[in-house]
Amino acid sequence: MSKCTFIISEKSYLVRKGLISIIEKIPNTKVVHQFDNIDEMESLANIEPDILIINPDLINSKIKTLINNLPNTLLISIIHNHSDLTKKINWNESIHKNDSQNAILNKLNSLIKKRQASEKVIDAPEIISKREADILKNIALGYSNKEIADILFISAHTVVTHRKNITRKLGIKTVPGLTIYAILNKIIDINDTD
Repeated sequence: MSKCTFIISEKSYLVRKGLISIIEKIPNTKVVHQFDNIDEMESLANIEPDILIINPDLINSKIKTLINNLPNTLLISIIHNHSDLTKKINWNESIHKNDSQNAILNKLNSLIKKRQASEKVIDAPEIISKREADILKNIALGYSNKEIADILFISAHTVVTHRKNITRKLGIKTVPGLTIYAILNKIIDINDTD
């Protein structure tokens, strides 16, 4: 699992440093950049963090456009007063300046889990084709490449190509692993493996 990256954009030095110290308590995270003014934030166009923590006072129309071009970045607002949320941004979370360390940690951990869940969906295996399912069924039943080729009336080379594609799509390299996948996905019945 890759590190969850943060950018903090906040005018107050103390708030920035406090957030960095809290984030450093969370395993597998890294603050890759921090900004204290709008001019510096234009470099956001070159960086796409997992999570952007930002003071809404630092958002102008140009920064809002930059933020909208970060579709995979989760957004957290730093609230200093009630007028901070008037910017038309779809916030994923907000941190109030008076929140306790535990409250901030809980919010950040929740968003990190949300981020990791979305990565798992992105990394989900591809669906195998009908022909690949036929090949997988015969692999799970213990047939060799030559035997599978004879059963399906295709060449052994084609079977090998399909096996490579199945392994790439599913991320499973062993025959036992492929057999378990075939059983769990009802490509074969567990009783067929006897």
